Amino acid sequence: MATFNLSSPLVIEQTPDGYRYSIEPFLLVNFAILSTGNRLLDIGTGCGIIPLLASTQVELGKIVAIEIQKSLYDLAVINMSKNGISGKVSLVHGDFTGSTLSSKDGLFDTVISNPPYRKLNTGRMNPNHEKAVARHEISMNLNSLLTKTSSLLKYGGTFVMAYPPLRLKEVQETLCSHKLFPSRLRFIHSSREADARIFLIESVKNRQVECVIEPPLFVYNKDGSYSKEMEKVYASFNYSSWAHNIQQERYRDRIS
Repeated sequence: MATFNLSSPLVIEQTPDGYRYSIEPFLLVNFAILSTGNRLLDIGTGCGIIPLLASTQVELGKIVAIEIQKSLYDLAVINMSKNGISGKVSLVHGDFTGSTLSSKDGLFDTVISNPPYRKLNTGRMNPNHEKAVARHEISMNLNSLLTKTSSLLKYGGTFVMAYPPLRLKEVQETLCSHKLFPSRLRFIHSSREADARIFLIESVKNRQVECVIEPPLFVYNKDGSYSKEMEKVYASFNYSSWAHNIQQERYRDRIS
């Protein structure tokens, strides 16, 4: 089973200048409903943050994480080793949509992804290639992501992702076209005065259910500190002080 001691703080190495995760992995894992023995797939794992966080929550039966960028994949290998779960997480280097991952190897209970969210030729393309691939649909678009994801989810399995509200209608329609039916939705606001900048959505394969709109989450207080609810999210990973180690500007840049 893939789990480790919650009393041991996670050791996570990142590149100083390339793509660095922000708050989305914490929100996604907190939002996902993971059960003991589940098979979990993380698409676009980056430095391996989602497998590490998920491993602190529940004893999963299997974790597979795929990353297309070699530099980030290498970091994920290092981070799994540093945290003692190399033997419990199967890391794959490659393009998810063209990968050898197949239903023949077993279907997944849950798939999580914080995918590229900007269409090509929209928004400023980051000059840093690592960041550009993580944010723009260079290697994978929404349709190709969902086509492959649907083929790897078991009947009734869940897919959880984060995306900008500007593309909510497109996401809902594309999910349904792949027999992934929205079941829960939550909007994330930087503050109570701000519009939602991202949303979390859960969909269920081959099972139509009513979509529950969960209460919004406000990340910051008026003074710029993290809200009580956001602090609770960090605390759920035994990182009540983690917020102080992540620059707020990274989140604001990610969702601008």
